[in-house]
Amino acid sequence: MIEIIPNWHPVVVHFAIALLLTAAALFVLGTAAGERPAGRAATVAARWNLALGVLAATATLATGWQAYNTVAHDAPSHANMTTHMQWAFGTAAVFLAATGAAWLDRRRAAGAGWLLLSLVLAGSASLAVTGWLGGENVYRFGLGVRSLPKSDSHIHPGADGPAAAEGHVHPDAGDGHGHSRAEPATPSTNSEAPQGTNPPKAEPPARTERPTSPQGQSHSH
Repeated sequence: MIEIIPNWHPVVVHFAIALLLTAAALFVLGTAAGERPAGRAATVAARWNLALGVLAATATLATGWQAYNTVAHDAPSHANMTTHMQWAFGTAAVFLAATGAAWLDRRRAAGAGWLLLSLVLAGSASLAVTGWLGGENVYRFGLGVRSLPKSDSHIHPGADGPAAAEGHVHPDAGDGHGHSRAEPATPSTNSEAPQGTNPPKAEPPARTERPTSPQGQSHSH
């Protein structure tokens, strides 16, 4: 079996999100278009997306439950995981009710009734909150992340913040593809030292220490 790190939940969750949001948008489009061919086609596509989205949501809940009970975490991340899971089950319940409303509305040639529209729009809003909480699990709490990049790694041109002052830059940034920028040349003097005296030695340019980011904080593009 193919090894998926950390589990299968991140693989299937995107299908549920895409299908359910697309279903909601198509129901709105079909209702707005009415009995025209575009409205009929949008309604048929919306029903298929809703049905497939609920199936994908079932797989998402199953893999999410498995991740909830197996991914290493601490107390703060556990609280966010629990909130994410509660929103996920609530969102799935709303779309399941929308599927029932779509079945009752199946004789409608185009568009959706007020109940179905209300359910898919409410479910979409709930799905957005659920997805945001899932992103917090990874990007804020680091759940399921096996390793993090070094804090002084690749920096893109135009980046701001503490990371922009250090490390790796692109060639088009003007100073090559290196990890440190060249020090300015020490100006030379045209005057010669008097005979019998040693010329003064140029002081080496002062080196500044690059700040290091807090341990465990990842760098995103």
